[in-house]
Amino acid sequence: MKPPTPLQQALQARITLLATTLRPSSVSQYRYTVRLFLEYLRQSFPDVERPRQLRRDPHLLGWLEFLWMRRVRRTGRPWCTATRAEHVVRLRTLLELLRDHPAAPPPGLLRREDIPRREDVLPRPLTVEQDARLLAELRRRTDDWRANTLLLTRLTGMRIGEAADLSADCLRHLQLDHWALHVPLGKMHTDRWVPVDDEIRTVVARLHFLRTLPPAGPPEFLLPRPSGRPVLVTQIRQALHRFAAEAGITAHIVPHQLRHTYATSLLRAGISLPALMKLLGHRSANMTLRYVEITQNDLQREFYHARTAPRHLTPLPPLAVAPDSGGADGAAVRQRLDGMVRLLEAFRHQHAGMDDKSLSLLVRRLTRIRSRFEKLIHRNEDEK
Repeated sequence: MKPPTPLQQALQARITLLATTLRPSSVSQYRYTVRLFLEYLRQSFPDVERPRQLRRDPHLLGWLEFLWMRRVRRTGRPWCTATRAEHVVRLRTLLELLRDHPAAPPPGLLRREDIPRREDVLPRPLTVEQDARLLAELRRRTDDWRANTLLLTRLTGMRIGEAADLSADCLRHLQLDHWALHVPLGKMHTDRWVPVDDEIRTVVARLHFLRTLPPAGPPEFLLPRPSGRPVLVTQIRQALHRFAAEAGITAHIVPHQLRHTYATSLLRAGISLPALMKLLGHRSANMTLRYVEITQNDLQREFYHARTAPRHLTPLPPLAVAPDSGGADGAAVRQRLDGMVRLLEAFRHQHAGMDDKSLSLLVRRLTRIRSRFEKLIHRNEDEK
């Protein structure tokens, strides 16, 4: 076997340094990027063995083209923009870490403009018909642990990797009839609790029973994994393709679309965006909105609801003083005037067919009366 070149040794040393702060999966991705880069150099520039020999043109610019063409030659399709961008960012990070190397490469080999801009990917939830067909097929297969796993993923919005790592005691009783599913550490390096209903508890109970059948896996996990985690994830993906075909769905479906469907269905059911963020384990609302499909029917429904029952105008605040209580201090009169302004404004919005100009004039008059009364109160307080 040919001994490693100084460039290969330097890149491997920087990966070892990054391994002290990164997760094992991230370290594996860095190693894969380095393998691709060294493979490209061996094919196109076998004489480049030291970091100082690297040049932007032709070495790094040629590697950017290599990333595009490598998969095209094998499958006829290039890598997606996000995958190529990740490879460029990882190699750029390693080259920056080589600055303190005795044979450091020149600066600026990879620049910010070399990173492909990611596409604005639209959400990919299943259609209502596809979702109903798939749920019916999964619910029918009560004795198949793969079908129950996919059903659990659809009903909780978990990622496929999170479902694979569920612990045997993932279901927890909180209080009374309230239960929650503990979703383990996932892509965002955080765990979370997802509320569950009776159907989800039934699915988890089935998985507890099915995991006792051969081939059994490690006892600490809910799903069997006798051949390891990667094989388990592959089995679930393949099972989804089979179940979707048997349900009459011709489109190609991946497990992550079940998560998009979960988010979209909850939003249409009226859940708030902050609550949906918590359920999905996201850190920002922008990330959550990528999972949600807003159709024209959704927009029409929300627009009609906002015009007929505006949330910011209802319910009206209660009056501080009853009409016959005899109390009439300055604060009570101000609150009465505020209530009258809001009441008239609500009436104007809910009766759009009436003379809007006259109603707006009344609102302005009441507002001026309230303002003059407040000035009178302040003047009286200053004189005292």
